[in-house]
Amino acid sequence: MANDLTPDEQRFDDLRKRQRFSSVTPRIDSILSRLMAKTGYSRVKAPNALDEIWADVAGPLVSATKTGNIRRGVLDVICKNSAVMQELTFQKQMVIQQLNAKLDGQKIKDLKLRVVDF
Repeated sequence: MANDLTPDEQRFDDLRKRQRFSSVTPRIDSILSRLMAKTGYSRVKAPNALDEIWADVAGPLVSATKTGNIRRGVLDVICKNSAVMQELTFQKQMVIQQLNAKLDGQKIKDLKLRVVDF
């Protein structure tokens, strides 16, 4: 069969056999997750969700506290005064259990409490 083809047809036939096809079109969920990670939207959304959960867990102390970042399982909590910090220290284990029950995918091991006037 190769003898029946002209040299040009043989080259085109050879190119057709070696042609590589691109993979299937990427899925929209993978594209969106990469876009959200690249733009930082997921990092913006996470603190807002944490603030809502903290408002449920902290109860009346929510007006005197602010949440910070979670690093290695430790949540930074800024307290308005030392009385609020002491109250949170007494309730620390209960607060951690409630946070872990409500947070998706993240586990809080400890709270880092600081007093800052805000």
